[in-house]
Order: sequence, then C-alpha cells, then structure tokens
Amino acid sequence: MRAYSLDLRKKVMAAYRQTKHKSNVCKQFNIARSTLDNWILLEQTTQQLNPFPAICNGRAFTIKDLKSFEAFVTTTPYNKIKDLLDPFEQEFGYKISYSILWRGLEKIGKVKKQKK
Repeated sequence: MRAYSLDLRKKVMAAYRQTKHKSNVCKQFNIARSTLDNWILLEQTTQQLNPFPAICNGRAFTIKDLKSFEAFVTTTPYNKIKDLLDPFEQEFGYKISYSILWRGLEKIGKVKKQKK
C-alpha cells in the first residue's frame, strides 16, 4: 500500500472541489479512483485529511519484558517449548508465536542452537 503525504492529499482535494471531476483529478495526480473516494469520505466524516492511526492486530512481535519472562520460564514447568505458549498468554495477556518464544528462550540462555 502506498502512503501519500498530507500536502498531496490537500492538493488533490482542492483540485477535486474546484473541478468536481474525479477521473480527471485522478489522472492529473496519478492516484487511484478508490483512493480519492476514500479521501472524500474521510474529509466528510472527520473534516480533515489526516489518516486514521494504524491499528495493530495480531500477535506481538517481541516479548516486552525479558526479566519477567525469565522469571516465568524458571517457575513454569515444561517439556517442550510449545507447552509454554498457553501459560505465556495467561501470564502476560498477549499471544506470541512459537518462533518469538524460542527467540526469547535463546536470549535468556535456555536454548542453544545446534551446530551442523
């Protein structure tokens, strides 16, 4: 997805308000018609052209507190790394992937890479 500057958005909307012709404005500024429609809707609903803040969905990319994580690992019994996924979510309130968990264990020295 392409990000457009606020300055460009204002120029495009000024041209649209002046001509009221979406296709010509889109060709002039080399933007998609759907983009212009979205900006028109955004301006009508919020009275400005600032984009909405990004909403991060999904799993966290890292373990936020490594010291708490180390204490959690030492107090939680497990046989395999995947056994820590559900208790981690209950303890910390967010999900992480297996690879992030493995990387966290590696950082605190609980997992070592195998040499080939």
